[in-house]
Amino acid sequence: MKKYIIAVAILLVAMVSTQAVAEEGKFNIGLASKSLTIIVDDGFSINAFSWGGLAIVGGYDFTDYISLNGALYTLVETADTNSEMSGFDADVRFGPNGLGFTYYGSLGYFSDTWNGSTSGISEDYSGGSFGVGIGYNWENVNLNWNIFSLRSSGDYQGSSTADFTVGSGSLGVAYRF
Repeated sequence: MKKYIIAVAILLVAMVSTQAVAEEGKFNIGLASKSLTIIVDDGFSINAFSWGGLAIVGGYDFTDYISLNGALYTLVETADTNSEMSGFDADVRFGPNGLGFTYYGSLGYFSDTWNGSTSGISEDYSGGSFGVGIGYNWENVNLNWNIFSLRSSGDYQGSSTADFTVGSGSLGVAYRF
């Protein structure tokens, strides 16, 4: 919970500290459908673990080509509904963010906490990410498809010798103000 409070505080301070706060259409807040997939390749077999759920998303456009965006989420594993992944991610997006069609590349940071189904095991993961997405901005509404965001897999991998690939994506609608 402490991580959520710190992440929200950082996002709010960054958004409010800019001189362009009075400009309309710079902020957005909304909901998104989010997914997270971890692919484990041990050389003999490939296993995929997937989580899905809702996220609260928000962002601020610093310039016409740079924005800060974040999400708070709780996801449930598709194969085991008692397995939960919760966390936040934040990224800086580079690409046009005015009215109309948008596209971007992003660099970001994530922090997840996995709570095992019946085992009571809990693990924390964090690291960097990069991704791409597209969207469309109307005057008061934003539609955003984060096509994929590849995450650093070191924390997920731990001491395992298998290869891990970790990615996330989302589709969201937000109110622009």
